[in-house]
Amino acid sequence: MSLKNNKGRNGVLLAALLLGSTLCHAADLVREDRYADITVGNSVATISQIGSYNKARVDQSGASQRMVQSQVGSRNQAVINQSGANNSITAQQNGSGNTTQVTQSGNQNQTGVAQHGTDNSANVVQAGAYNQAFVGQYGQSNQATVNQAGFGGTVSVTQYGDNMKASATQR
Repeated sequence: MSLKNNKGRNGVLLAALLLGSTLCHAADLVREDRYADITVGNSVATISQIGSYNKARVDQSGASQRMVQSQVGSRNQAVINQSGANNSITAQQNGSGNTTQVTQSGNQNQTGVAQHGTDNSANVVQAGAYNQAFVGQYGQSNQATVNQAGFGGTVSVTQYGDNMKASATQR
């Protein structure tokens, strides 16, 4: 079939292609093993996103860093930075409009963030060695900030409900 002789059909074909390309869903995506658990210098970053308009940014430098970030819902954002050696971050967001920011530097630090609900915000900054931080927020419009520096500190913040604020600083 020649395209010159079928001008009317080209418009129908173009409309069908455009419509077909906009009907794709996350279920249509196929996981490629070659991209699963991308490893560089014994560091691993695993990102899982289900929903719409979720954003994740990960920057890891140093040896043996571990990061698992999961988002389910819409408009969730995560910014994760790690430097040093043997640090670990696990962040999970379910709902919409949740924001997680984690910055770790040093050695053997661990952070866990779990947010379930709407418009929750968690910000964790750790520097030093052998520090642990956990933030769990379940509800709407909760805010948590953790700043920790030094050696062997532990912070745990858990909020159930709405419009709560928590801040913890250890040096």
